[in-house]
Parts: sequence; structure tokens; C-alpha cells
Amino acid sequence: MASHIENKAIQLRNEAAKKLNPNGFFKSLFGGGNRTEEAIEYYTRAGNLFKMTKNWLQAGEAFADAADLNCKREDFLEAAINYYEAANCFKKCNVTKSIEYYLKSIKYYSQIGRFSTVAKVHQTIAELMEDERDLQGAILHYEEAAELFHTENHRAMANKCLQKVAEFAALEGKYQKAIKLFQDIACFDLSSSLLQYNAKEYLFRAAICHLCNDLEVVESVINRYNEIYPLFKDSKECHLILCLLNCIDQKDLEGYANAIRTYDATSKLTMWHVTMLLRAKNSIENTNIR
Repeated sequence: MASHIENKAIQLRNEAAKKLNPNGFFKSLFGGGNRTEEAIEYYTRAGNLFKMTKNWLQAGEAFADAADLNCKREDFLEAAINYYEAANCFKKCNVTKSIEYYLKSIKYYSQIGRFSTVAKVHQTIAELMEDERDLQGAILHYEEAAELFHTENHRAMANKCLQKVAEFAALEGKYQKAIKLFQDIACFDLSSSLLQYNAKEYLFRAAICHLCNDLEVVESVINRYNEIYPLFKDSKECHLILCLLNCIDQKDLEGYANAIRTYDATSKLTMWHVTMLLRAKNSIENTNIR
């Protein structure tokens, strides 16, 4: 069955090529627009059939061919849609090529003012780069996405992207940038009765960055967080930060590890939390070595 569908897709692609290269002088003079339109239809149909057989490379090429023809006809919306379809197919088999075609879709979505869609495509690229461990590239596209989401008044979506930027900035040791972003997201959540409970997590993350960056300010920072969000004072997150700060002051490695284990038993820590808390723990070990 799959081979029959794929053969049909190949046939449609060949028919599309024939439409674009007609035989005979008079055929080339008339009906060019219709032939191009028909070729686009054949390429997109072929692309969908290749998708059915999971031949992602051929599917992507078919949609890309359709998009190229859309561009020649200055049908930029359809070009953007087909480049995006091509990118989605290439994502299954060739990440580099996928990003190339997502960027092409961004070009044409931008030309027609579809900025919310552009933001989503930037976010998709960022997620791909994150999977490929290209943090610099991911940061760039998450920031682009966040700026566009913010412009289009999709603040929650913008903050979702900025959270990623903050996490990566912290991992790269850019603590002040991370702290500012986490605090900004927390302040936004505190302005909403529906979101204010989420602020605790972002203040927690900002406090962890302070723990890695400058131990002398952690206590005053926690006091400030308690003022802007009184519920933070009695939270497990606040108690953990203060406990860890005390363990660092006392050079108590075992107490530090036990505090984290106790917290993790009831509120699971992500890999980001663990990485950053282990980094803060190094200040105890370095002190003990000296």
C-alpha cells in the first residue's frame, strides 16, 4: 500500500515538472499561469502523499518546490505556508535544512504581517536548536519570539520564551541577566490574580541565581521578595534558599545535600535547578579546599 502511495506521489511530482516544461512553441505562449497553478497543486499533493509514507525528505522537497512557485506568482501567504510545511517535514530527517526553510517561511510571513505566526516559528527554531545543544542560537530565537509575542500582546507566550532565555543565561554564568528576567516574569505574574501563584517559582529561580553569584546579597534579596509577595516567606522554596545559605556559611556539605534531597522528595527539582544548586555548592567545596 505504501509503495503504491509513493509511486502516486512520484507521478504527481513528474506531472508538475511537465507542466513547467511544456513541449512546443505555442504551448509555451499560452496558459503559463494555469500551468504554474496546476504544478503547485501537484507538488502539494505529492508532498502530502510522501508524508503518508513517512518519506520526509521527498515530502519536504515537494512542498519546497510548491513554495518556490508561490514566490514566483507573488503569492506570499501560500509561499510561507508551503515553506513551513517543508520545514516540518525536514525536521524529521535534517534539522539544518529544517531551520533553513523555517527561516524562509519567516521571511514571507513577515512580509504579510503575520507577526504572531513569525513568533511561533522563531520559537520552533529555538526549540530545535535547544535540542541540538546550540544554546546561543536558541537564545537568539527565543528572544526574537519573545519580542514579537510582546508586540502582539501575547505576554504569557513572551514570558514562556523569556524563561528559557533566563535559564540558558544562568547556565552560561550570565546571572544578572537571568535574575532580571526571572524577576520581570514574577512581577508580571503578580499583577494577575490568575497567575500570581506562579511568581513563587520565578522568585525561587532568581534566588538560586543570587546564590551562585553573590552570597552577600541573598538574605536582603529574600527579604525584598517577601515584601513584594508575602506568600513567598512561608514557602518551601524560601526556606530551602535560607537553609542552603546557612549551610554555605557553616561549610556544611552534608546539610546542604540533605536539604536538597528533602525538598526534592516532595517538590521535584528540574535538571536546571539541580545544575544551578550544585554550582552554588561549589562555593562550600572551594572554601574547604583553601
